[in-house]
This record gives sequence, structure tokens and C-alpha cells, in this order.
Amino acid sequence: MALVIAPYVDFHTHQRAGGGVEMLNIDALDEVAVARACDEGLPFSVGVHPWRANVAEEQLQKAYLRIERCVSSDGFVAIGECGLDWVSQVPRATQMAVFEQQLDLARRLSAPVVLHCVRAFEEVLQLLRKWSVERAVFHSFIGSVQQAEHVAHEGYLCSFSPRSLASSRTCEAIRRVAPSAILVESDESDESIESVYERIAALRGCSVMELQQVVNDN
Repeated sequence: MALVIAPYVDFHTHQRAGGGVEMLNIDALDEVAVARACDEGLPFSVGVHPWRANVAEEQLQKAYLRIERCVSSDGFVAIGECGLDWVSQVPRATQMAVFEQQLDLARRLSAPVVLHCVRAFEEVLQLLRKWSVERAVFHSFIGSVQQAEHVAHEGYLCSFSPRSLASSRTCEAIRRVAPSAILVESDESDESIESVYERIAALRGCSVMELQQVVNDN
């Protein structure tokens, strides 16, 4: 079977570079940014980041409503990024409450979630199971081979970024994780998505075209 050439897919970015398919991350607390993303019709995710969880309850409720309304937009792909960050100064209980609200939305709306997970791997997995979330992506994944394999076993995906490539143990995870668990992103980096693909393809010992096909399929 001939290999189909896929475009570069940047699964998670904070700024559009204008090349390939880019999923822009939108802060659900930003009413203007949410409205713009819905009007553009280009791929986006929308959620409340754990760093932003410590805001007034009224603001959070408005953000949840915006997320719910976004689902009908042509460009909507996923809820997030959302999750847990045990390095953040935001109280853990606050982060948990905001994360669970979004997982509840994901379950009710049958939407995937884009996860921010820092030193909270087991807790995030437990909550995904609790809320019966079927589709999830650990964005800018930084972890071990065992953690990446665990993600794949659960049917979730790892999205690898320049930050992922700075970790030697995550580079080993990139080499060994199943192809069905791989996505690629630029995140907040200025590095081109083409360069990120080239570096990941080199680690896996495959061509950029083969990696494009894997990501496109996933």
C-alpha cells in the first residue's frame, strides 16, 4: 500500500505559524480569544489551565459555559489544556476541582481532552478513569518509557514537543513508544514544527514522511 503524504500536524501550539494543520490552544477565561477562535473555524482546543484555576468562581462558571458552546464550532477539537501541576503555586484542591469540572464536560460532550500534567501522572490517570474519559492526550509529554507505555496501554496519546526532546528519558520513550500513541507539537517554542518532526523521526529511525503518516492517522 502506497504511503499517503500527510501535512505537518502541530497538535498543540500557542501561536499559529501558518504551516500545515495547527491546533491553537485557547484560554477559556478569555472571552475575546474564544469568540475569535469560534469565528475563524480553524482547529483549536479550549480549556482552563491549572495555573489559571485560582480565579473567582463566577469567572470559572462562565469559562465552562464557553467551552460547552465551543463544541458546536467547526474548529473545535478538544477540551484543554487542563490538568494538574504539582509544581504550581495554585492549591492542589483548587486544581483538582477545576480539572474535574472539565473532565465532566468532556464525558458529557464526548470530547477529547488535552492534558497538562506536571509531577501528577498517577493522579491524572486516576481522574481520567473516574470520569470515564475515552480520549486524552498528554501534551508536551515528559516522562519515562514506562509512563509512555502506560499512556498507550490506556488508549491515550503522548504529544511530543521541543521540551520533550530536552529530556534524555523522554527521548528514550519517543524511541520505544508504540506508533499509535504519538502526536507532535511545537507548544510555546519558536522552533518550527518541521524541525520537531525531523528530530523525532531521527530518534525513531524513520523518515519524516512516515512520521507524518503516523501523526495524521492518530
